[in-house]
Amino acid sequence: MKLMPEYLYANLALRHSGCWTEFTVYDYYDTLVSVEYSTFNILKANRISIVRRSKYESKSKLKQVLDHDSSIMDYDFSNLISTNKYTVYSIFMLQDVNSTVIGKLKSRGIIVLNATVRNGIEYYDIISNDNIKIVVDDLLKIDDRIKIVNLYFSNLDEKNLFKAISRNIGNVMFTEKEQMLIKKAEELGYFDSPRKKNLDEFARELGVSKMNISLRLRNVLKKIHNLI
Repeated sequence: MKLMPEYLYANLALRHSGCWTEFTVYDYYDTLVSVEYSTFNILKANRISIVRRSKYESKSKLKQVLDHDSSIMDYDFSNLISTNKYTVYSIFMLQDVNSTVIGKLKSRGIIVLNATVRNGIEYYDIISNDNIKIVVDDLLKIDDRIKIVNLYFSNLDEKNLFKAISRNIGNVMFTEKEQMLIKKAEELGYFDSPRKKNLDEFARELGVSKMNISLRLRNVLKKIHNLI
């Protein structure tokens, strides 16, 4: 009987010098929606980006960012949603697959669950039955433009698998401050049963009023409720 290979999970964060992602150091977030590997080593990618700027300011900035990367052969983007706080775009691009991190990971048999960009840093949730640390070390050897910011890996289990799959929802739904609030609440045991910290203690930890924390948590819960 053939045993199923044991898979490893990793969350990889990196900076990619010369890539278009390097220039998204303003209030920018995006996620890879679909990717296709065509002939002639061309990668076709569709992304959804959120730019926390006005429509006109973000459009010119986004064009400037994509024009920086010589490996992008063609691109197009369209405005999906605009508010006074942010603009959401759909981006389509054709890129030299050998210049992309996702192409390098795929060539090593790595399964990419998630690929996002936030403020100049690329994030990947990946799984493999190979030694992920060796794969990442090889990436650094073949492309000195890649600098690892953070690498966390463990055996693949239910918790990190579902966390990786649902990460895009949280990144899109919640602002950076709201994500920090949720993480802090988790660290302090506010979500535990029984709670390790009550609302008063939570507020004191952050140096804000109880009302402030209550309203911010209520906004987070409202966003979650709207999904149901």
